[in-house]
Amino acid sequence: MSKIVLLHGFAVHLTAPIVRPAFGPSASMSAFDELVSTGEARVFPWGIAKRVKPWQLLNPLLIQQLYQDEYKLIQSLELQRTLQLFLEREKPSMIVCHSMGCSLLQNYLEKFTLPSSIKSIVLVQSDLAATKKLRTNVTLHHLYCPWDPTLLLSSLVSNHLRAGLCKSKQAGVNNILFPLTTFPNLHTSSICDKKLPEFVTRHL
Repeated sequence: MSKIVLLHGFAVHLTAPIVRPAFGPSASMSAFDELVSTGEARVFPWGIAKRVKPWQLLNPLLIQQLYQDEYKLIQSLELQRTLQLFLEREKPSMIVCHSMGCSLLQNYLEKFTLPSSIKSIVLVQSDLAATKKLRTNVTLHHLYCPWDPTLLLSSLVSNHLRAGLCKSKQAGVNNILFPLTTFPNLHTSSICDKKLPEFVTRHL
């Protein structure tokens, strides 16, 4: 059992020789490496494994297709049931989700209830539409940043502002501006920032 369950985001299982090797046990959420190594945190692995040539990573059509395929995956009842079994086994007190992982959790909550062990959820740069509300009574911490380029692009493509760019209007949510500062990929800046697990452990 682990105190923290991590729901990673999109394209974690997309690899390319040399330039994009496979992620380790923290599945791109490297800020949690130490907590994962001690067993205090555990990743729920999901997503589509895809290995491509390095130059194919520059193909926006490939990335768009993978996004659509993984978006369909998080809506599948099979994946949501797998998450249910995982949560029941781990009995965590907190879920931390990043980007599309927030959408996976939202879809799960449409059909299932959380185990009673879970007391809080941390949403990091959520790729949900800003108008979406999570159906849960546990404490919600919403970490956002207005200059996330990936979520700005997602907003443009979907024609809906993404939640991770702004404060949540859901009642009772703890909104926290979490500045993204690390290049080249600002979207993953937060999940590589040691301030994130520090925040999480303070709120366990």
